[in-house]
Amino acid sequence: MRLVVVAVCLVVVGCGSSKKQAADPQKAAREAAAKREKEIDAMKPASPYEVRDRKVYRPTERCGQGPYRLEGDALRAKYGERVEVFACGKHAISGNYRLTTKRKTWSDDSQEYAFGFHRDNEACKAREVAVTSGGAGGGGGPAAGGGGSGKRGGATATAPATIKPVALEQGTTVPENCVRSSLLDHGWISAEDGVAFDGHFAIDVWSDEPNDLEGLVFVVERSAVVADMTRERWRAYRDAYDAWVKAYMAHLDVEVRAGRTQLLDNKVKTPPPPPPRAEVQPPRPSRNARWIPGYWLYEDSRFHWIAGLWDVPEEDVKRELTVQAPKPPPAAPARDEPTEPQPTRAAVWAPGSWQWDGRAYVWVAGAWRIPPDEQHTWQRATWTINAGKATFVPGGWRARVRLGR
Repeated sequence: MRLVVVAVCLVVVGCGSSKKQAADPQKAAREAAAKREKEIDAMKPASPYEVRDRKVYRPTERCGQGPYRLEGDALRAKYGERVEVFACGKHAISGNYRLTTKRKTWSDDSQEYAFGFHRDNEACKAREVAVTSGGAGGGGGPAAGGGGSGKRGGATATAPATIKPVALEQGTTVPENCVRSSLLDHGWISAEDGVAFDGHFAIDVWSDEPNDLEGLVFVVERSAVVADMTRERWRAYRDAYDAWVKAYMAHLDVEVRAGRTQLLDNKVKTPPPPPPRAEVQPPRPSRNARWIPGYWLYEDSRFHWIAGLWDVPEEDVKRELTVQAPKPPPAAPARDEPTEPQPTRAAVWAPGSWQWDGRAYVWVAGAWRIPPDEQHTWQRATWTINAGKATFVPGGWRARVRLGR
């Protein structure tokens, strides 16, 4: 049985005032609810499951949105078995998953849910200084743009009919100190003392925008009911567990009605994305620039490709660690505008620019970009000329400054 995940709304009361605080009419109700929660927690029977198997998988990319596939065969345990999946890394992640089970005696089953409260993925999106990607041409003239594939960043695609998983590597260890993101905890049980699950399961994990996968591993942990379990003990455990669930759900309903707790939306936000497009990275624009790959953005029932870009630290610009060329760049092409429609309502066109590859100038075509918010505009890349030499000034997002009256 899959329990509803809840988020409890905390009430913060100011302290330190010399004036007498007004009486809180909800205090007694909250204290009673907390007491009831402890009583319900005490009702939960001890788990009869023990860990039998653990596998670790590691993504091969820093920024990615999947889909990643985790799978395994049944333990064929008596009474019951469970599979728990969580991510462990330097950053919190969120997204969606699909659990598909294939059983020898039952028809196939598929379930989809969202997971995670938030994601820490700022490193996988453009900061305020960034350089767009695109097809790079020779030193004499413009090239077709867009993520290194001959198309601009506004290319679209429909959800694939079948999931094509992104490759994962087999891992060995789980980081001791990590941010843990729970994906799923699913179980199979038998009514009596038969085999709970006889078949194969597959878990596909994906997200609507890239997660930061730095140092992250996916852990698949499988548990089974202890080997010495008897039919009588199993029945007693199931009766106690069902009573606990009933009490928990009744209490949850009261808390939701009172406004002290809210249910989380665990509906899947987007379908699994197509495979990521191949991209050719333009010349590195500064010493410490970091490449952020492109990704699929889902809107209006279609996927829209947002091309990759170089993330240039502001410090590189201040210290003039960006690329320098022995001569000024050529004039921009007469036609430097989108050749495909705006992919989403929020998208902004980032014009192309000349880049120096160490030997000659190459034209890097423009692409559609998604701003951090409505207060940001795209400032195109430029070159500053001093004593006949040129220094690259990256383009990127700039926040509008609002002056008070």
